[in-house]
Amino acid sequence: MFWDRDKPRRTRKSGARANRIQELANKLYNEGKFGDLESELLKFDPADLNDNEKESWYHAYGVVSFRRHDRETAFERFKEGVKQCPRSGNLSFSLGQEYELRGDVENMLACFDKALFPSVPAQYVLAEAKYAYLWDRTDKSRFYIDSLLPVYFKFKVLDTTFLMMRGLPPFEQVWAYLAAFSQLEDNFDMLDKITERVERTCSDLNCEFLKAELEGFRSGDFSSLKNMLRSLILDSIARKYPYGHQAMRLNVLLTQETRGFVEAMTMLDSVVLTGKDFPWLDDIRLLAKCELMGRTNNTAEEARLKSQFVERQPFLFEPDIAVNFNLLRYQEKLKQDFRRTRPVW
Repeated sequence: MFWDRDKPRRTRKSGARANRIQELANKLYNEGKFGDLESELLKFDPADLNDNEKESWYHAYGVVSFRRHDRETAFERFKEGVKQCPRSGNLSFSLGQEYELRGDVENMLACFDKALFPSVPAQYVLAEAKYAYLWDRTDKSRFYIDSLLPVYFKFKVLDTTFLMMRGLPPFEQVWAYLAAFSQLEDNFDMLDKITERVERTCSDLNCEFLKAELEGFRSGDFSSLKNMLRSLILDSIARKYPYGHQAMRLNVLLTQETRGFVEAMTMLDSVVLTGKDFPWLDDIRLLAKCELMGRTNNTAEEARLKSQFVERQPFLFEPDIAVNFNLLRYQEKLKQDFRRTRPVW
């Protein structure tokens, strides 16, 4: 459910049977009284609820513990929820997150295997893919992402707004996840086929940009991509749009081809970010500096900057972001740092 992290779930469609638990959670959230949800839930006996309400009750009961950072209680509640509602994708996903916290990868994956799209929101699937990636199970990451692909080819319209209105992430994001796994596995055959099919059957997507990215990820030659980024930056400047993302991506790629240490550092620092740019772009800058230090054998400074980065991004970057900035292979070196931050249960 979406309100378990940041916002209430969408209201039910006209004619659908009311789910009193969802409506209660939405009402309290909208009134700023979400803290009262636990006591209100305890006024219900889940045994007396219909299947949908019962699932919502157990999920909400675990979520209130999750939100107050009582992960031990959340773990026990989600376990009971899965026991009572074994077909619930939402409960399986939430329990999988608690297993991840404990470093119990096999049970985490077993839960995620039962929480595929469309039984859970697409954003949950992306989260599952990231968790699996963090624990070196890109085979599972690909499996989770693959559950999203049929709906894109069904719609054939890949306009970002069109997709977002239907609860789907931009296709470019899903494609980048697959590009990341392809790069780590050093096998781009499947991504080639997907890209070719998209170009042949779908609309409202710049396939030339995807093909330029694919060439860079596969061969290391980002010439075409850099030229396209330069054009996008000029267009954004003309339209007075923010362009920090494109500028940072371009400069990171340029520094990776620059032999001079001072020149590379200057290039990274020259990208000016505004309040309209993604805040995490400054962390990309930091990660690129870590990579630069490692590439120039500045071990002590690399260790210092890596410590800063892991403190700011304890879960590292999503694989689609890391690969887009050609930092995925370097980020692989930080996975042990990530695992050292996990609590011991």
